[in-house]
Amino acid sequence: MTVNAIILTGGRSRRFAGVHKPGVEVGGQTTISRILGSIRGAAAGVEVWVAGPAEGLAEAEQEGVHVVREEPAFAGPLAGIAAAVAAMPTGAADVTLVLAGDMPMITAGHLGELIRTCRETGRPTTGTDDRGKTQFLCAAWPTDLLLARLAEIGDPTDGAVKLLFAGLEPAVVAVDPDVVSDFDTTAELERIRARLR
Repeated sequence: MTVNAIILTGGRSRRFAGVHKPGVEVGGQTTISRILGSIRGAAAGVEVWVAGPAEGLAEAEQEGVHVVREEPAFAGPLAGIAAAVAAMPTGAADVTLVLAGDMPMITAGHLGELIRTCRETGRPTTGTDDRGKTQFLCAAWPTDLLLARLAEIGDPTDGAVKLLFAGLEPAVVAVDPDVVSDFDTTAELERIRARLR
């Protein structure tokens, strides 16, 4: 079976002065380029959907990458997930990764573990962040379950991603919180860059 992946890039980046966070350079690569490399390192033949702008990806990286946009624009990450899933061919992948576009430390190893655990348990699979909270935007989903949850929710506009998990018990894998670090401020970005130096 194969894997689909969604990278969510459609936010306004309000707390980051409106700068497109996936296009920000970290450790010599853009954030979205780092994420894409980890996805491709975790699963052979993965198909990737970028929900939002693909700025930050080089032309050579865009092979096998499909760009979609939630309607209306800026309708939130749940709407981005729904737009990407609606564009995917049915039955092509048993697991779908759902990833925020501002997590430059994500590793192929962690994504591979999410995929393996998702397949073994048949449950959505996540790690936890440095506050011990479920990282909803770094998760592997059984594709059929993700489709069913989106159908149950209906209109995804401005909905919270945690709605997908309502009533479910996700499988949780151990992960260094640094790996699932995201950034919303310049200070948080600089802390990530310092860890990579």
